[in-house]
Amino acid sequence: MEEQRIKKLLNTGILAGKIMMESGSEMYRVQDTLKRIMQKGGLSHPEIFLTPTGIFLSARDLDSTKMIEITHSSINLYKVSEVNTLSRQFSADEIDLQELYDGLEKVDSETLDFPLWLKAIAAFLISSTLMILFINRYDWFDFVQAGIVGMIGYLVFYYINNVVKIQFISEFIAAAMIAILAIGLRYFHLIDNLNYLIIGAVMPLVPGVALTNALRDLIAGHLISGVVRMVSGTLSALAIGGGIAVVLRFLL
Repeated sequence: MEEQRIKKLLNTGILAGKIMMESGSEMYRVQDTLKRIMQKGGLSHPEIFLTPTGIFLSARDLDSTKMIEITHSSINLYKVSEVNTLSRQFSADEIDLQELYDGLEKVDSETLDFPLWLKAIAAFLISSTLMILFINRYDWFDFVQAGIVGMIGYLVFYYINNVVKIQFISEFIAAAMIAILAIGLRYFHLIDNLNYLIIGAVMPLVPGVALTNALRDLIAGHLISGVVRMVSGTLSALAIGGGIAVVLRFLL
């Protein structure tokens, strides 16, 4: 295989892995996708090493190694789905290597995140509906209040996270704001149950995807990423719980 094609193949694999890891994909899915791309491109024995902060890509008897640093991550499963689709098209000979690379660049640069207003509506629905699950009777009195508090808490998290770039601080402040709003509503007798409302309102902040991916990585044998993601999810849960506990301690 000519040197130029090998370089192009490694660059394509690195780009695919970068998009998937930055979009919240599980490590085993990233490894499987890269392996399919490398093998279809002509490298029968690819060597792939993944960590939560980097990708190392090479092949047996290949002198060159490609690596890239992963500096941030979020949840965008649409990008993961698009990369999976492109890799399967490449494996099925529906597109060639250049078309695969061009498609990945388009996904990386042109696939937009969901608008903030849609995220806010989703936070409202998640908070209000999950709050209902914790109520042991048919009572929808706190439905709207839980949705509004959860939506405000998510917006606080979103804007603070864009400023400080430290997720745990953003989660702590957002959870504290949720507790303050919930206590204020109870003070004016606008809610029935403080505890249920807080539980529902913090649900948009809970790192459910991160903890699920951590468990799946551990089961698949990716111990480094599994442990790191588990610790990260646990710290997020502690930040959320800490923000609520501090407010309840001093305002109740």
